[in-house]
Amino acid sequence: MSEIPTLNPDRIYHEVSEAGERWADAKSAYEALNDNTKSVLAEIIGHYMDDGKESKAAAEVRAQASKDYREHLASVAKARSHFLRSQVQYDSIKMLAELRRTQESTRRAEMGMR
Repeated sequence: MSEIPTLNPDRIYHEVSEAGERWADAKSAYEALNDNTKSVLAEIIGHYMDDGKESKAAAEVRAQASKDYREHLASVAKARSHFLRSQVQYDSIKMLAELRRTQESTRRAEMGMR
């Protein structure tokens, strides 16, 4: 039987903590961008309405098609992707920590049975 490495709780805590912080930072960045979407759109609509020639509806259509708004939406999508990948990594590290803990418990139980 191959030898199982000893459980290192400090290292596991550190890995879980770092992954959790990365996840929180990514979530915060995504939410800040996403929460700002309506303001970005409103600002662009305002630019199109400044000349007074466009209705609000027409200005909104132009704003939604604008390069600035599309770039903002692309930034939101990129931040969301990063947030979700960070969440997967955080959840995976937590699961690995639990598996290692179970593995260590099993190892100790086997040692006591011999």
